[in-house]
Amino acid sequence: MDTDELADYIEQNSNVKTVWMEKVIAHLNEVNDHRAPAKRWNKAIIQHQADRMYDDFINDVHDKIMMAANVKASDSAQTWANTIEQNEILDNLEESIADTEFGDDEDADDEE
Repeated sequence: MDTDELADYIEQNSNVKTVWMEKVIAHLNEVNDHRAPAKRWNKAIIQHQADRMYDDFINDVHDKIMMAANVKASDSAQTWANTIEQNEILDNLEESIADTEFGDDEDADDEE
């Protein structure tokens, strides 16, 4: 399962993406409010940044699953799904994201 397939699987079987995007967009809007008016991002840029952050998150999750569960990107989607279910990965991700608070993130201020 590659990262795109994992992202699709997560989106179809959990609310991880929805909660992630709500929190990240709220954070990016807060950071944006502190920018000088001439340097503020429009909604499209904020959405693009949120999408990028989510893609990075999915890549990290993909790598961690491969390392921790000893699965390969070339393994079947069913093998990945079984591993995800057996290790309650979606439940853990949902809990983790629900508890996540985005604070001062230097990267968000520096990217334009």
